[in-house]
Amino acid sequence: MINIIIYLIILALIHAKLELMIEGKAAWAMRLPCWRIDNDLTRFLLGKEITGYHVWLLVLFLFIFHAPFLFINWSLQKEFITIGLFYWYWIVEDWFWFIESKHYGLRSFKKGKIYWHKRWFGCLPVSYWWGMIIGTIFLIIGGLL
Repeated sequence: MINIIIYLIILALIHAKLELMIEGKAAWAMRLPCWRIDNDLTRFLLGKEITGYHVWLLVLFLFIFHAPFLFINWSLQKEFITIGLFYWYWIVEDWFWFIESKHYGLRSFKKGKIYWHKRWFGCLPVSYWWGMIIGTIFLIIGGLL
């Protein structure tokens, strides 16, 4: 399992660096030609709007995470572990984005400084908490199966 975690950390770092190149200073796809949905549901679930750019990134990485099932047998246990890692991946990738961003950095990682993370609980955006909780639940269930 440690080799999978190391792989995902490296993948998240590469992904964060690529996303910084794509978005530049205009974070959360502000200058990208994509659709946006900002309503009560997206603000409740994510604490921010959702963009076409990020939806397609999620779909792409969902496929990447499931690629091993082309070579190994699928099981419910492996699916739960995959989804749990998928949730944690996005938190790590976003965290690397801030670490690597010359326009934001960790000094800006707080409520009121990041316009796309509108809802915070303690020192983290609400979406991080949801991701950690849901990801951990999936990993625990996968470990119990």
